[in-house]
Amino acid sequence: MTLNNLLQQIYGPQATAVLTWECDPRGPSHNEVWTCVAKIKGIEYGRGEGRSKDAGKELAAKIALVNLQDALARGRLN
Repeated sequence: MTLNNLLQQIYGPQATAVLTWECDPRGPSHNEVWTCVAKIKGIEYGRGEGRSKDAGKELAAKIALVNLQDALARGRLN
């Protein structure tokens, strides 16, 4: 299951509105590292770093999925 699939199950048509991204590069342009944060309803659920924006988002999404599943299991979804 992917983060987007789980969000669709939980929030339905509003799923795309509850997930936001913050991605920032650091370092020289020839050797950038991207840090991306996945937020659900404004709360950070995952953070990832990668050599590209996509790699940072992918890692952040994987971490957010695990944290979202944990929040659901504990009944602590915001």
